[in-house]
Amino acid sequence: MNRWILNHGDCLDPVSGLASLADRSVDVTITDPPYEAEAHTKQRRQKACGVGDSVDVVESPLNFDAITEEQRDKSAEHIVRATRHRAIVFCQVEAIAAWRASFAACATKRDALEYRRTLVWVKPDAMPSLHGRYPGQAFEAMILLQRPSAPACPVGGKSRIYEFMRAQDGRLPNPHPTTKPLPLMRQIVEDFTGPGDLILDPFAGSGTTAIAALMLGRRFVGWERDANYHAIATRRINGDEAKPREEQPSLFGSIGGAR
Repeated sequence: MNRWILNHGDCLDPVSGLASLADRSVDVTITDPPYEAEAHTKQRRQKACGVGDSVDVVESPLNFDAITEEQRDKSAEHIVRATRHRAIVFCQVEAIAAWRASFAACATKRDALEYRRTLVWVKPDAMPSLHGRYPGQAFEAMILLQRPSAPACPVGGKSRIYEFMRAQDGRLPNPHPTTKPLPLMRQIVEDFTGPGDLILDPFAGSGTTAIAALMLGRRFVGWERDANYHAIATRRINGDEAKPREEQPSLFGSIGGAR
C-alpha cells in the first residue's frame, strides 16, 4: 500500500485539488503556504553591500507568487472541511490575525476547527537586517487550530518553543528558498500527530513535511504546483531520507534546541 501521494498541481484547483478530498479525510494538516506580498518583497532583499544608511541592495526574487486574500480564504475553507483533528499553519507574524479571520469565517458548525495557540520557530542562524537600522527577525510563527472533539496532542500540555537552525551541516538542505529544516518538521509531526495518521500539506514545496511524516510512520498526501519542486520532493521522498525510523529518540533530548 502506498503510504504517500504527492500531486503535481494547484491545491486550489476546483476539480483536482483539495476539493477532491472527502470531508475530514485527513487527520492533521501541517503546511507552510506562501506568505503575503509584503513578506515576499522583504525576502527579495537577500544581499547588500555597506552598512548604515548607505546600502546597495541586490534583489533575488522568489520564484513563486505571494498568497492573495482570496487564496488564503479558500485554503482555510478546504483545510477546515478536510481536516479531522487539527491543523498547523506557518505564517508571518503580521498575518496571524488574517489567517485566524479566514479560519473563523469557516467555523459555522459545532466542533469547528478553532484557533488554539500561536507557536514559534526560533532561527539562531537567521539573516540579519542588512540595512543595520533595526534588528532582523529571527523567528517564524505557526498557528495551531484544533477541534473540540480531537484527541489530546501527543505533546500534551508542555510548553514549546521550537529552536532549530535553518542550515544543516553548514548549508541549506535544498534549493527551495523557504525550506524548513527536517529536524523542526520531525518534531512538529511528533508533537501533533500519532502513528498511522494521514498528514496533509497543500503547499508541499520540496517535501520536507512528507519526509518527516514518513520517517515517523505516518502517511502523507499533498500538492505542489511547481514542476521543479515537485520533482525535488519526489526524489527526496523516494530516497533513503524518508524511510521509517523505529523508536527514534525525541529531538528535544538529542539536539537541545527546541524546548
